[in-house]
This record gives sequence, C-alpha cells and structure tokens, in this order.
Amino acid sequence: MDFRVLGPWEVTAPDGPVVVPAGHLRVLLAAFLVSGGRPMRIDALAERLWTEQLPADARGTLATYVSRLRRLLGNDRILTCSGIGYRIDLPTAAVDLFRFRDALDRARKAASVDEELALLREALGLWRGQPFTGVDSTWIDRDVVPKLTEEWFTATERRVDLELAQGRSGALVAELWDLTNTYPLRESLWFRLITALHRSGRRADALAAYQRVRTLLGDELGIDPGDELQRLHHAVLVDGTVSQPSPPKREARTGPHQLPHDNARFTGRESDLEALDALLPGRSTADSPDSAQGSAPTVIVAIDGAAGTGKTTLALHWAHRVRDRFPDVQLYLNLRGFSSGEPVKAAAALESVLRALGVSNEHMPAEIDERAAMLRSSLAGRRALIVLDNARDAQQVRPLLPGSGSLVVVTSRNQLRPLSIRDGAHRVTLHRLGHDEALSLLGVGVGADRVRAEPEASARLVDLCDRLPLALAIVAERAQRADSLAEVVHALADEVARLDNFGAGADDPYTDLRAALSWSYHTLDPGAAAVFRKLGLYPANDITVEAVAALADLPVARAKLALDQLVAAHMVEQRRPERYELHDLIRLYATDEARRNESLAESEPALNRVFDWYLHAVVSADTVLMPHRRRAFVEPYQAMRPVPEFADHDAAMRWFEQEYECLRSVVTWGATHGWGAYAWRIAIAMTSFLERRIPWPEGLEFLEIACRAARSASDRAGEAYTLNSLGCFHLDQAEWATAQHYFRLAHACFRDVGDRRGQGMALGNLGMAHTSMGDPENGIRYGTEALERCREVGYKRGIALNLDSVGMAHCVAGDLERAMECHQQASVLFTELGDPDEGPRNDHNLGRAYAASGRYASAIRVLGKALHAFRRIGNRRWEAIVYVDLAKTLNAAGHPGLARGCWESAVVVMKQLGDPRAQDIEEIIETAPPEVAAAALDVFSGQPFPVGPAAGRTGTAGKPSRPRKPRLAAVPATEDDYQVRAFPA
Repeated sequence: MDFRVLGPWEVTAPDGPVVVPAGHLRVLLAAFLVSGGRPMRIDALAERLWTEQLPADARGTLATYVSRLRRLLGNDRILTCSGIGYRIDLPTAAVDLFRFRDALDRARKAASVDEELALLREALGLWRGQPFTGVDSTWIDRDVVPKLTEEWFTATERRVDLELAQGRSGALVAELWDLTNTYPLRESLWFRLITALHRSGRRADALAAYQRVRTLLGDELGIDPGDELQRLHHAVLVDGTVSQPSPPKREARTGPHQLPHDNARFTGRESDLEALDALLPGRSTADSPDSAQGSAPTVIVAIDGAAGTGKTTLALHWAHRVRDRFPDVQLYLNLRGFSSGEPVKAAAALESVLRALGVSNEHMPAEIDERAAMLRSSLAGRRALIVLDNARDAQQVRPLLPGSGSLVVVTSRNQLRPLSIRDGAHRVTLHRLGHDEALSLLGVGVGADRVRAEPEASARLVDLCDRLPLALAIVAERAQRADSLAEVVHALADEVARLDNFGAGADDPYTDLRAALSWSYHTLDPGAAAVFRKLGLYPANDITVEAVAALADLPVARAKLALDQLVAAHMVEQRRPERYELHDLIRLYATDEARRNESLAESEPALNRVFDWYLHAVVSADTVLMPHRRRAFVEPYQAMRPVPEFADHDAAMRWFEQEYECLRSVVTWGATHGWGAYAWRIAIAMTSFLERRIPWPEGLEFLEIACRAARSASDRAGEAYTLNSLGCFHLDQAEWATAQHYFRLAHACFRDVGDRRGQGMALGNLGMAHTSMGDPENGIRYGTEALERCREVGYKRGIALNLDSVGMAHCVAGDLERAMECHQQASVLFTELGDPDEGPRNDHNLGRAYAASGRYASAIRVLGKALHAFRRIGNRRWEAIVYVDLAKTLNAAGHPGLARGCWESAVVVMKQLGDPRAQDIEEIIETAPPEVAAAALDVFSGQPFPVGPAAGRTGTAGKPSRPRKPRLAAVPATEDDYQVRAFPA
C-alpha cells in the first residue's frame, strides 16, 4: 500500500484507491502514519482524536475505530501491543513523509554537491501541496503541519542555495518571486531573490526588491529588514558585478560534546566493561553508512548500584571508550535524583538538553511532550551519546530518550526496572569491587610498589574501605602523605571505631565511607574544613565560587583556594568551570559535620549571607532588565557583600538562565526553613526574568511558593506583593474573577501596612480586571482612585501606568477620544521617564484606540512601534499580543494577507510560550476567512473589549449555554514597581 500525505490525502492499495472516511477515522490513520511504526499508547491516540474533550468511553470508541481501520487496510496492518496500545505494521517507505525525510538524510550525507542536489529535488518532488489536506484535525494543524512546512522551507532554501552556486540564478528568479509573494514575511526568501537578481545582472531589480521588502516590513509592520538583508543591500549598492561563489558548505550537524573528563587512572571493572561492550556488538563505526543513517535502534543502558560504587565513573569511562561510534552529539546531564534538593524535572532536563543542541528561548516549546518531540527531531539521523547521571526513576528518564541510532547511559541507585521492561533498557548492576580490583585501585592512588611492599596493610585498608571506589579514592589521597600504609590503617581503624554509632548497619555503604570521609576531613586545613561544613548548609545542588565566598564570609580568592583543596581531596567535584557540587553522600557528611560543629551563631549568619547575596545579585540583574522599576520591597535589607554587575541586557539574562535552578532551590528551601522573608523577595525581584523566559505553569508555582514564604514569615507586605503578582498571573490567563480576588487581598494587605503606592498598584490592577470582564464603569472608578493615590505621593510612573489603565477602560466604554487623550498623556510621561517596558504597552493600547476609531494608518504605526520595542527587549509574550492586534488592524485596513501572517506569527510565539490561547486563535484563522476571523478574534484583543454572553442565555437545546471564556486577556495587567505582569511561558 502507498500512503501520500504531503498534499491531498491519498491511500492506494495494489487494486486501487482506498477510501478512508473523513473525520476521526482519517485522523487515527494519520496518527499511526506519523508514528513511523512505533507503538502508540491509547491515551496518546485519544488525545490526537479528541483534542477538546474525550468521549465518555474513549477506550471503547477508539477500539471501534481501530476495528473499522483494520477492515479497510487489512487485519495485519494494525497490531495490538499488549499493555500499551496499538501500532501500524508498515514499512516507512510506504509513506511519502518518510520517503521525503529519508531523501533529506541521504542528501545531508551526500558525497558531492550534485548528488545532494539530486536528492533534494527527489525529496521536494514528493510534495503536492499543503500536507494532510483532507484531514480535519487540530492536532495535525498544530503539531505536525508547521514542523513539516519548516522542513520543506529548509530543504527548498538549501536547494536554491546549491543552484545559485551552480550559476542558475536567472532560472530561479521566477520561482523566488512566486515564493516571496506567497510568503511575504519570510526574509530568507527575499534574501535569495535579491541574490538571484543580482547575480543575473539585474542590479536595479535587486535594489527594487529590497525596497519592496523594506516597505513591506517597515511601513506596514514598523520593523526594519534583518541584518543579513541589510548587508546584502549594501553589497548590491557598492558592487555591481555578479560573482559566482563556490558551492555553499553543507550544514555541520555535529556537537555539542559535553562529556566530562575521563578518569585517566581508571582501573578494574573489567567484567562490567565487557558486559557493556557486548551491548554494542557489530554496531557500525563512525564511517559506516548504516550508522550514519541512524537506522539502528537506540541502545539504553541503565547502570545501577549503591552509593559510592563508582557508577558515574564507570559510565563516563565507558562513554569515552565508545564515543567514536557516536561522533555527532555527546550530552551529559546530572538529574540529581538523590541530591539534597529536588530532582531535576523532566521538563527542565529537556530544556537544558535542547539549549545545548542550539534551540533558542524563542523556539523552546512549553509542554513536556513537545520538548521531547523536538529532542527526537533534533537528534534524528545523528549518532548521539547521552549520559544521564543520578536518575531518580524511569519517569524522569523516559522523555529524554532519542528515537534511533543513539546510545543512552543512565546511572541510578534504583534498578529502573520499568525502563528495562517498557523501554528495553539493558541493566548492569555494580557491586563492591573484588578484592584484587580494589587492591589495583589502591595501587593507582598510592603507587603499586607501596601496595606490594605492604601486602597485609594494603589488604586491611581495602577491607576498611569496604572495597568502595569512592572511599578508596579519598583514603588514597590522604595516604600519599603518610609514611606507611600501616600508619594509614591504624588511623582509619581508629576512625571507624569512633564513628560506629553513626553507621546505619553493615549493609550501608555509608558506614565505612563515613570513616574515610571523616579521616580525610580532619586532614584539611581549618579554612577548607570550614568551607566544607558551610557547603553542608547550602540548600541547592551546585554553587559558584562567589556564592561560596558569601556563604563562608571569605574573599573570593580565598574561597577559590579552599575549593581547590576540597577538589584535590575528592570531597568536592568541579564538573563545569567555576561551579562546584558535592557527591550526595559527601553532602550528607558535610551536613552532619555542620550540625555537630557549627553553632546557630555560626550557621544562621552563613545562610543569611548566602540568601542576602542571591537577593542582591538578582536585584542587580533585574535592574539591567528593568532600570525604572522601584524596588522598595527589598527594604530593609542592604547588600552585605559585593554582587555581580552586568554590562547589558544579554549578560543579565545569561546569568539568570545559569542560576535559575539554584535560585528556585534556594527560594523553595527558604520558604519552608525559616527564610521566607528572603525567599519571597528573591522571587519578586526575579519577576522581569520570569515574565520573559519561564513557562506559565512554572511561573505560577514559583509565585505560590513565594506567597507561602511571605505568610510563613508573617510578612503582610510580602503577602501584598505576591498576591498582587498572582492576580496579574490570573488576569493574563483571562481568569478575571480569580484575578479580582487576589487584587482585593493585595489591596487589603497594602492598606494594613500603610503602603499608598501599593494600594494604587492593586487598585489599578483591580480596575483592569473589571475592564477585562466588560465592566468599564468600575474599571474607570478603580483606575481613577489608583490615579489619585499616585498623585498624592508624587509617584510619576504610577500616574502614567494608571492613565494607561483608565484609557483602556474608556476605550471599552466607547469613549475613544477620552481613551486616546489618556494614552497620549501617559505616552508623554513614559517618554520623560524613558521607561522601555511600560512605554510600549501604552503604545499598544493607544494603537488599539486608533484602530477602534478607524484611524488605521496611525494604529499600524503605533502598533509597529510597540512590536519593535517588545522585540528589542526580548518580551516575546507581549510581542505575540501586539501581533494579534496588528493583524486585526491590517485586515481592517484592507491587507488580509499581511494580517494572516501576523496572526500566524502570534500563534507560533504563543505555542513557544505555552500560552493556551494559541489553539483558539489557530482554530479561528484556519477555519474562517480573514474578515470573519477578525470579527471572531474580538473576543481576544479587539475593540471594543469583550463583555461575554449574558447570564442564563438559552442555547438551542433549551438549556443555559456555557459562556465561552475568552482566553486572551483583553487588556494587560498594570505593572507597577514591584509586581510581575502575568507570567509568560
């Protein structure tokens, strides 16, 4: 059978076409085809068939559809996978989608440009139009078609590049004109058109094409062409000759290579290494065509064993041993499954891996399934080696597994049996070293001659370390400075006896490791020992030298020296530059030592210093992101130590991204361990970063933790700030009644502490919640009251913010002149303040007021200005919101093509940010012509603001219909000095 989905839907059997009825049956078959023959879980299939609401008996209904599909295709085509679901038994070559991807894979590996070009033409020749035409499915339109279209763009542009390099510029011009007319907002196509015109000797036409795209982007959208187009324009201006460069190089697809260093003195574990090697018998080497195609199944190896048995060391050693078989990608990630803090969540792990693979924030999916799919797509056709260290369970690992052609090595104290049963992982269990292997490892550390010279002492030393590699490494380091091994045995035996009461039993590897640690700890100089104890107090997994300096109250240089000594003694690991972490058991020992040897008078100031350092470091970074924000919430805390300073916006964002996991751990731990006053302040100081980079679900969780922290500290001001921010979160989710509840609670808290500015902030937000619900009268009332509060205290920025808020309420009420007057007054104040965040928001609202009054040229100009500003400061969420309004305005002004492009851009950004409103917008623009879509999208961001159906309205069945709740807030939340506007994803 042949299945064609790259265009109108076609299924053909040897005896003729097969008619698959449109609707759920066709969607089900599409789900099987896209799976490529992999087993599909029942719940996953149900989600694809019923994206809105599952039927009462989804499993039974699905089984009925499978039976019908079997009757159409043959009973042997759809197989039941016991305990999982179903899969289609079909060679991938029977589906044009996989023939397309196979041709692209072969093109990437082609030995010559001519061969690559032929394969690209073969691949693109399979396309007959819009993919999956005739399949009515939200899932297909949302998750499948956009990715396929991007693959087509990539292949088409690569083919054009190769043909340009071969001198076929003239023949490409007509095709490129068609493409730019069809996709006018894709600058890469204009780049190639201008290049083709230039190389064909049509310099004037090339310049005219540039002016056309410049007009399109500038006059209509308020943005300039990108840097590449501008450089090309300059080249055409200064150089009228036509050059024919050599064929472009194929894209390099190797990297990253993250494996930590191998242990150069690794010894032993020969039988374990042989067992691991046996898992890769006959696998092709790097230059084998079969391996290059990535067609072999992914091998998953789970190395389990007790703490201290050397799981990570073995995993890394073997990974280095076989890495030449997987030259394209080598990834390492510590999942912190048994660390003192929370394990790394699968979503965060996927984000880290995707970043390493070059996925930018703008293209990072929000949902875990989408991230997992992107990881599989990113690694498709690449020979990848992934080491996942210290996993808690199979659920943490499973989303990180690539599709095929790779090797995944997992280490864990758990046996990960579900990973073996369900995913085919090969389990290798590590035990304590054999006696001879342990002696060899000791000899590596202290010298083989010394071991041979003192056989009895060496054997006793091995027994005292219980043949644990970690304990042997620690003791060997100390033994290098002893006169004899017998002396080491005597000292360690005394230490074991001293700590007998602290062990957990003969089967606990920590019993003897504790003795080794204690013995090594007592050899540290006092400064390093003090730093080690302080690290036992620290609530996160890894730490920078600057934070260590704050924790230990040392200059940075002295803290670095102490850390170097701890690294040399194997008591601290340095897996990344300038970042340090403790093995889980060593951290436990450090915590015990801190509790036994550090008084409250020592430990509390240490924690106070590190919390203070993080607070003021966050404030320093946030000041760069939002320089005009007032930060009275930091009071009464003053920085105890110097904190990092950041040169620009990008540097501040990089620091936040590097420290985010630590900051989350610090805030979470502080909220429940008596440091709530610092925890909520750190969270509120992070709101600019959270808004721009963190998915909504994580943002909500972070704020709720901050609110609990404020309550645990009995801090009403902290409650006020966090409640206000929670209100803004729900306002942006269009949960307006919930938002009003939080704003009222915040206002009461601000009133209790006598904070007039805070009251103005909460009242202004409360007014906008009313405006969003279609109640502009109360919106104006609360907004005007907030305006008065700000004028009373001379708060200029608050005046501007609330003028913006009141202007929006007037717009909803239909008083457009008053609305524009308010926004224009606010614009003057924001210009005087030089506020890069709130000025664009006011411009956005002014543009909407212009559009509502029919002044489309002014609206497009102001909305374009706001769009450019949000893009400049990296606020992707508000960029999407402005795109929606710009699309409506362009459509009303008679530019439906440009309007659709803007709506599609909004959907792309919203999907990347996990915004649930993306699906609603997508459904409207896919199922309605532009003018109808524009009217339907009034419920999202149009003028006037949505009011919603009347209560008790009767539907066609005679029952009260459920009002459709608009999911895109009609107005933004007023962001005052301290609060976060609703969290982006």
